[in-house]
Amino acid sequence: MAATTTRRPAAPSRAPGRLGAGERPPALLGLGLAAAVLYAAFAKGSIVIPEESRLQVGVAVLALAALAAGLYGRGLRAQAPAGARWGVLLLLGFAAWCALSIVWSVAPDESWLEANRALSYALVVGLGIALGSSLPRAAERAGVGFLAIATLIALYALGGKLFPWLHVGGLIDLNHTERFSRLRAPLDYWNALGLVCVLATPLAMRVAAQAGYATRARLAGVASLVLLLTTLALTYSRGGLLVLVLAVGLTIALGPDRLRVAALFGAGLLGAVAPVLVALTRHDLTTDGLPVAQRSDGGLVFLLALVLGLVVALVIGRLVVRAGERLRLGEAGRRRARMLAAVGLVGAVVIGLGLLAASDRGIGGTISHQAHEFAKPKLDRQNDPARVLRTNSGNRWVWWEEAVGGWSDRPLAGYGAGSFPTTHLAYRHNTIEVRQPHSMPLQFLTETGLVGALLVLGGLALLVVAAVRGLRARPPGSERAFAAALLAGVIAWVVHGWVDWDWEIPGVTLPVLVLLGVLVARPAVAPAIERRGGGGLRLAAGGLAACAVIASAALPAVAQSLTDSALSRGASNTGPALRAGEERAALAKRLNPFSVDPLFALAALAERGYQ
Repeated sequence: MAATTTRRPAAPSRAPGRLGAGERPPALLGLGLAAAVLYAAFAKGSIVIPEESRLQVGVAVLALAALAAGLYGRGLRAQAPAGARWGVLLLLGFAAWCALSIVWSVAPDESWLEANRALSYALVVGLGIALGSSLPRAAERAGVGFLAIATLIALYALGGKLFPWLHVGGLIDLNHTERFSRLRAPLDYWNALGLVCVLATPLAMRVAAQAGYATRARLAGVASLVLLLTTLALTYSRGGLLVLVLAVGLTIALGPDRLRVAALFGAGLLGAVAPVLVALTRHDLTTDGLPVAQRSDGGLVFLLALVLGLVVALVIGRLVVRAGERLRLGEAGRRRARMLAAVGLVGAVVIGLGLLAASDRGIGGTISHQAHEFAKPKLDRQNDPARVLRTNSGNRWVWWEEAVGGWSDRPLAGYGAGSFPTTHLAYRHNTIEVRQPHSMPLQFLTETGLVGALLVLGGLALLVVAAVRGLRARPPGSERAFAAALLAGVIAWVVHGWVDWDWEIPGVTLPVLVLLGVLVARPAVAPAIERRGGGGLRLAAGGLAACAVIASAALPAVAQSLTDSALSRGASNTGPALRAGEERAALAKRLNPFSVDPLFALAALAERGYQ
């Protein structure tokens, strides 16, 4: 009798791109973080309240949901090496130090806001670690997601020159270049917009070079590269252009397929030439204050140049993609490339010294003159494209001196978190107004002293070191290649922070900290094991902490809203309106006892009552 075998029906295969049950919670966490990044950018960078307060409330709610999913759900975990965990703890310590500085701060209301910001940043790093630990191929997916967001930001920014007439209700208004021709929307600060483009450029290069992707997806990466580079150029951001060189160099050096990556970057760069030249040479695209009608024709010409640039980049990119493995350097080719790079560097130095020597001032005189120009305070035309070629510091040297002066007087504790707008008035020797010294390390030193600076800079340093070690530990493949692109962007942000105030711009810093958390996490190789029960006490503690964070973030914003409402109600100068305004201002003072704005409002209302 022949033996019979019973075959079990094959398990249904999961369609490509669909998420398994264990991957859905981390995917939802990723979507929540993407929504926070998107909001932070399009809410004018979320630099001030109430926009930043709303963002902080959203981060706290997302953190509580992630904690609940990790304790009771399936698919979420947070695993990172000891160095990364210490880095997060130091960031939390910095938030606590900012809150403690309210006691001695010369601007306690600003110190409260700084403490809220630092706490939300620490939570964001933790959420990034949870995402990187739970979602398979987290570096690749997070990188592609941020690239999509940055490309959307670049398109919106370019829309101010392409379609300034486009206005759709209260949702879309692209006439954001009427006052300033220099691109800055949606983050409301040109250097922040330029830095977002720099952060995404390595990712566009990686997508374009990724051998496992379809040709259409890779060409989309090339097109994104053209849009990002064009937007960056039209921000006139010198710091952005400098760290772009750093980010691109690191992407080529750290990732695989160096020649192909460099060739695809060259394709994107060539594609950006035509639109950039048109945008920089047309009067109607570089002049402030022109009505929409006078800028529409220039927008059409700019659109044609951009389309031409995209076509050129896509044609070259397609040739590079088709070349495939043939476009690869052997060992001999790499040696020749290194030799040519060294020769080119030496040649550039020699030519530069020759030009200095041939100048009227000579080498020493020219260097001394440029150093004087760098340090000299001046009112610079911020919207002049020629500023990219100038060597002045944009008054940064003056503000750095003021920050160093403040730190030298209070070296350990500083004047209080967020206090530079006030201390700047005591140390300045000119009438130039500023709120930040335009250097993250110097701002930490003058506001929070050596203690605060060591906490925040030490935390960031530990996280970056953990990210570098994590990259080296990853096996070759797409995850390592995307991790290298993410790391290149993070390092560009760290360097840029020495000459700008990126810490106070959540629209820039939030995505960096998310991606940094993904980099330091121990990558997920399988869905997390389902957990049930046993976390009630921890969830209750997390809920109380989240409520405290939400209240701390919301109270300053509510107080500010009440103060504004009090002043608007008192504008009518009628008795009932003045009394209602006084009640609102008094409530605002109770909600935020550190702010002086409610007191000024009460004084203004009292003065109107006597008129």
